Amino acid sequence: MIHAQANVAPEASGKELKGWHVLLIMLGFFGVMFAVNGVFLYHAITSFPGEDVKKSYVQGLNYNDTLASRAAQAELGWTAEAGLQDDQLIFRLRDAEGAALSNYTVIGELRRTATRDGDQAIIYTAQADGEYVADAGALAPGQWALRINVLDPAAETVLFNVTKTIIVS
Repeated sequence: MIHAQANVAPEASGKELKGWHVLLIMLGFFGVMFAVNGVFLYHAITSFPGEDVKKSYVQGLNYNDTLASRAAQAELGWTAEAGLQDDQLIFRLRDAEGAALSNYTVIGELRRTATRDGDQAIIYTAQADGEYVADAGALAPGQWALRINVLDPAAETVLFNVTKTIIVS
């Protein structure tokens, strides 16, 4: 017994995928991809300045000088404490025996870690017992980097350098 089954041909809709359709689809897809990547690239470049230290290549060439200054600082044996109390930045400096060091010029820099908004130079005022105080003002919440330099009063060179991370909530 032979069974015959008739297949009904689907009705032609008149729409056919041609080569130029595929070309337009591909161009549209990659055009959207390039546009989105361009937006992301623009925001990445403009939101983070990139180099944290100016002339980092030259600084790398002079790295032996950096190592020598770190060794000289370690030889001093000084210790430091830094923090934020209310709107005041407080810095305490002690020598190797724990005695207070009060007669130095102390300057610093308070920086945001992700942006340059709110960065400020800090000049500390010497108080009693090796304590130095500076007004920071009202800081925005987040993570801040405090870099402090203790200068030699005679030669105006950096004797001691310390970096502290401060979290403001």
